[in-house]
Amino acid sequence: MTPSGMKIHASILVLSAVLLAACGPTRPPSDVLGNAQLNLASARSSGAATFAPLELRFAEERLEQAQVALQDRNYALATSLAEESEANSELAAIKARLGKLRESVDRVRQKNADIQRMLDASARDPGGDR
Repeated sequence: MTPSGMKIHASILVLSAVLLAACGPTRPPSDVLGNAQLNLASARSSGAATFAPLELRFAEERLEQAQVALQDRNYALATSLAEESEANSELAAIKARLGKLRESVDRVRQKNADIQRMLDASARDPGGDR
């Protein structure tokens, strides 16, 4: 083989290697699964198990599926499932905050109703419990 023929073959070999590397599966960014896990932990700690159990379960399932897809080297699916898990975790955390706020509002309403009853009783019996 002549030196110019070797150069052509070497060039073709390098080009082929680059093309194969470009066509091969790529790993998802490492923070995608990490972010999904952090969001899930945040949702759990915010009370999502009480106020948004369905959304929390969806987030857990999608994260588990993402981990399986990652093991199967289906990186596009793993990324998509991890992003779904993140979204469900965020929704669960928001619903948990909303649920806590509603409980707080209910407590304030109950206190207001108690005060109103005391005022009404006091108005009916002005010389009452003094």
